[in-house]
Amino acid sequence: MEIAAVDRRGSVTSTGNVSRMTPLARVELTEEDPQWFQWDAYIEAGYEVEVRFRNGPLSAKRMVRLLTTKAAHHPEFKEFVGMKPGTAKANGVLKAYQGPRLRIWEIGVEGPHLKTWPTAGHRALYGNLTPDELNATTISQRLASFAEKAFRRSPLEGELKPIQRLIAGKLNEGMEPLQALQLGCQAILCSPGFLYLNLGEGALDEVALASRLSYFLWSSAPDAALLRIAKAGKLKADIPAQVSRMLADPRSDRFVAHFVRRWLDLDNIGEMPPSADFLSYYRDNLQSAMREETETFFQHLLKNNLPVGEFLNADYSFLNRELALHYGIEGVQGNALQRISLKGSQRGGLIGQGAFLTASANGVDTSPVVRGIYVLEKILGYTPPPPPPDVPVIEPDIRGAVTVREQLEKHREITTCAECHRKIDPLGFALENFDAIGGWRDSYEGRKPIDSAGKLPGGGLFRTASEFRKLLLARQDQFSRCLTEKLMTYALGRELEVGDRPSIDAILADLESANGGLRDLVRLIVMSDPFLSN
Repeated sequence: MEIAAVDRRGSVTSTGNVSRMTPLARVELTEEDPQWFQWDAYIEAGYEVEVRFRNGPLSAKRMVRLLTTKAAHHPEFKEFVGMKPGTAKANGVLKAYQGPRLRIWEIGVEGPHLKTWPTAGHRALYGNLTPDELNATTISQRLASFAEKAFRRSPLEGELKPIQRLIAGKLNEGMEPLQALQLGCQAILCSPGFLYLNLGEGALDEVALASRLSYFLWSSAPDAALLRIAKAGKLKADIPAQVSRMLADPRSDRFVAHFVRRWLDLDNIGEMPPSADFLSYYRDNLQSAMREETETFFQHLLKNNLPVGEFLNADYSFLNRELALHYGIEGVQGNALQRISLKGSQRGGLIGQGAFLTASANGVDTSPVVRGIYVLEKILGYTPPPPPPDVPVIEPDIRGAVTVREQLEKHREITTCAECHRKIDPLGFALENFDAIGGWRDSYEGRKPIDSAGKLPGGGLFRTASEFRKLLLARQDQFSRCLTEKLMTYALGRELEVGDRPSIDAILADLESANGGLRDLVRLIVMSDPFLSN
């Protein structure tokens, strides 16, 4: 059973079509007896709650039509055969239907729920002031206090003067004090001090370091504990302990989700959604399951400080029932992700995960060139140059008359293309058995068998995805550097430069000498010179 918030605005009233939908919760029903379920969820204004049979019939209208065609064998539907289509017929047929169903007895919606009042946001804006207490003096004090929170530091000398002049002028013009205060807060939230982390130049001071650390691991401003240590001048000496504390905090889930999203370009999954041919992708919520699989996998390595090579050679992953069936794995039960062994399968490591395979395709078909470039950039840390402008694009042959491999072999006859495609194509062909949403296939739609064999530029032959994964593991050093550079870029919020290379080399050397894991890598990045200075 799925609970969703749906928006019917803009649709025809008679059909009640849903224009937008946000899943709120899912629960697996294991008993026939009536049960109460309760969720706390955020629902946008204008949306309404809808209950759905997630793995049941897709369309009630279609189900009514199909059931009435079975009347010869099921007399309970005979009386509805000659009825005119409409609500009476649909209700009668569905009531007579004896198969699995959801019966909803009662739905109640309560809210909004506020655990405390005033809320943290209200206190940040207004403090303890009431509207009657607002005047030029209290508004000026309030804006200074709000700016310190918004800027994550004390305002610089003169930084608030333009805003203070703006508000003083508005008050003189007769603007209501409450509106003036709100306008001042808006101006602060539009200013560079809020929009950018201004950490200064050279070695970071302790408060600036607290901000960089917090935005790296929590994607938010420092908490009171971190600021207290920073203001006492003890943060730099206490970095390892603070990193451990912050990674143990649930707020570090933001780091995992945001970094994985940026590293693997998971937003591409939503930008180019799979075609309607992949019906299970929508019906079984595979998009969210794929993202959660990769995030949970990353979180598992981080929490347990496992070696970075585990990204390449792990023989397990975290699946629910639907994702496991999508992978061709039987016997997994439940909607919750659980650790599942992949031994004996062609999957394993990051390159066998649905999010990785879907983000490297266009939602309709696969391209060895696109996937090859994706593997080069995300796993091996190399971005090939763009193709010459006069070279035609390789398009998939939907008839299956000519395979992509045959097309690319001709493409490589062009001298200007040969060198790059020698590096790109084998990496893409290695994953050709995975379709555009990561499902396994042995042949193309035209029934031509898939040939995933290849040879890496530096040597090493492979015939299957498993053999390819072993060859990647032999290049673990290259992957470790790639991941370190991706993490460092995310942590600093800028592209790496040539001057950062010695620090990357030192981090990798320390990691190798200590046989360190992913958590150690994060700690070494935080303690590196580029992180501690600008």
